[in-house]
Amino acid sequence: MKAWIVEEQKPIEEGPLKLVELPIPEPRGREIRVRVTHCGICRTDLHIAEGDIPLSKKPVVPGHEIVGVVDALGPEARRFKIGDRVGISWLNYTCGECKYCKRGEENYCPHIKRTGYDVDGGFAEYTIIREDFAFDLRRHSLSSEDLAPIMCPGITGHFAFKLSEIREGERLGMLGFGPTAYYLLRVAKSMDIEVYISTRSEEHKRVALQYGADWVGNLAHQDFPHKVDAFIFFPTAGHLVERALANTLPAATLVLGAVAMTPITIKDYTSNLWGRRIKTVYQVRRDYGIEFLEIADKLKLTIEKEIVSFNDVPDAMLRLKRGEINGMVQVIDFGVE
Repeated sequence: MKAWIVEEQKPIEEGPLKLVELPIPEPRGREIRVRVTHCGICRTDLHIAEGDIPLSKKPVVPGHEIVGVVDALGPEARRFKIGDRVGISWLNYTCGECKYCKRGEENYCPHIKRTGYDVDGGFAEYTIIREDFAFDLRRHSLSSEDLAPIMCPGITGHFAFKLSEIREGERLGMLGFGPTAYYLLRVAKSMDIEVYISTRSEEHKRVALQYGADWVGNLAHQDFPHKVDAFIFFPTAGHLVERALANTLPAATLVLGAVAMTPITIKDYTSNLWGRRIKTVYQVRRDYGIEFLEIADKLKLTIEKEIVSFNDVPDAMLRLKRGEINGMVQVIDFGVE
């Protein structure tokens, strides 16, 4: 099979992605083999290629926003049949036996394996996953190219939304407006939540207003119209965390959605931190993924996307780095269904 691998991490301009031929993997036990039809390109894939995140597996096939069809079954697999449509997210495996798994917090499992990082992912024609970690997409009406980005920004956004404990009719603030914030905005507006968006991008301001944001601006230079009940923060800019907190009400929750963060300093504890809660998004969970897929189907959550051919993946990732993509997300179309 054809696959893009990362073996040596370096700037995307220097070609860390290599196109190779690999053996088609064979499913074992309860595994299924998935023929990939679509795979979203995530900024985390860029971090893995460039070395911002150390390699866990070498070489590795990136890609964790996968939609495809079941192509082969392991001898103990019973959940799906050949030809069924399934999705695969960042969460590829947890043990099911540790204290975290048993209390419903599998994202903290010490034996966790991540798609496109610990195991080979979706920048290949085929991939393997245990059947209980694949999302069942047989009943979902959204197209595969819309379902692919839901596997990461959609599910991650829903996780952040749950952590924020925001309620219908309250006010939600967000700093940064990428695909994750887009999904959050769409869901929040369906719940009559007032949403304030801080972003530097004029194009992102346009999209946020188009989909119902009640205020857009730049929190680095101006405050929200009102203090908010919850705040979801996406960039790595730790110096802006106190600015975010300063725009929240006491008892508010601030959710940090970044994988890495520059140093965070709180200078005015009493005014800006006292009474607030700070939480972080850590990995993802299957239950939240199942919940969000139902929400996405009900709300028909399509997203502005750029379709990428398999052979053009390195060029697409270079444009992602430069902020030159045509749409909110990029999705690889393998040309098969």
